[in-house]
Amino acid sequence: MLSDQSPSARAQWQACRAKTRCARGARYVTGADIVRISRTLALEPWHFTQTAPAVAGDPTGIVLDKGRRRVFLKLANATNGCVFAIRTPSGATCCGLGDVAPISCRIFPADTENGAPAIRPEPGCDCREWTLEDLDRGALIRATRAWSADRDHWLEVVARWNKLAAESDEELDIKDFQRYLLEAQSARETGAEWPEEVTA
Repeated sequence: MLSDQSPSARAQWQACRAKTRCARGARYVTGADIVRISRTLALEPWHFTQTAPAVAGDPTGIVLDKGRRRVFLKLANATNGCVFAIRTPSGATCCGLGDVAPISCRIFPADTENGAPAIRPEPGCDCREWTLEDLDRGALIRATRAWSADRDHWLEVVARWNKLAAESDEELDIKDFQRYLLEAQSARETGAEWPEEVTA
């Protein structure tokens, strides 16, 4: 996990001006990530997220407007990339979320996509060659497992929403989905039943 790297490795990563990760924004954000940020900052999710068109077959594609649109949800971008990225006077980019950041961001440069720890390349970074030895292996495995469970729940939230949205007579937008997400995450944490209604 990046936060568990040696101080010199962490400082080197933060100081690397060539990295593009934070400039593009988080790629693999789950509902649990969004809810955690929302609760910590006491902000509704629509204040720090944005949508983009979902590609055909994307299991994270959220149905809106009676099926006329499918989008995926991500952290919003600002002038310098991710809305939570802080650009220092030296040109380094730091995450303003710290330990609240999405798991996929916190474990970078490890990859969460396939569920097994691996280093993914960072285009443009020439400050060093990153390896798994740069990261705390135990913390990385725990984080990857948590990400996998969160990802499974996220896919289930989207699938259940899409079914409910397809059956609804109302025009539902992304705020309606995010309200449903907050309810679904609370149900997950308390062991309650899934929410079975969507309302505009």
